Amino acid sequence: MPQPTASASTSPASDTPDVVVLYHDLVRITRALRTAGRGGLTAGLSSALWTILAHGPLRLSDLSDREGVSMPTMSRVVGTLEQHGYVERTPDPDDGRARLLVATDLGRDYLREARSHKAQVLTTALDQLDPVTRTNLQNGLRALADTLADPETEPIPEN
Repeated sequence: MPQPTASASTSPASDTPDVVVLYHDLVRITRALRTAGRGGLTAGLSSALWTILAHGPLRLSDLSDREGVSMPTMSRVVGTLEQHGYVERTPDPDDGRARLLVATDLGRDYLREARSHKAQVLTTALDQLDPVTRTNLQNGLRALADTLADPETEPIPEN
């Protein structure tokens, strides 16, 4: 005789705080860190710049695929990054017709500074927590990130 399957009400998630509240808290944290950035780039622009730095040089089509946006949208994003001087197009050595996107020194510096400033904001907030809460938060967030993360996701490169 088949065993009954666990329903949503008996899943481990049902023992955790309301998922909607948890999601809202994660959005609030993300917004706070995003607004702590410098230079005024939107999340989409910063994400594209990070992807170029982490995985580049990339063709526009590859960047579009990695970011999950249409080619016209990515073309506008890259145009804005070029206007800021954060990205440049270079010839593809394997295909003279194609261009590759690479982060400039200014783009690398922008990401390094933004990461440093956001780390300072996060450190200040974490310092306000007692050590047990901080440890529990770090362990819980790491476990959640490991569960949800794309295996291709990497930290922002140092250089």
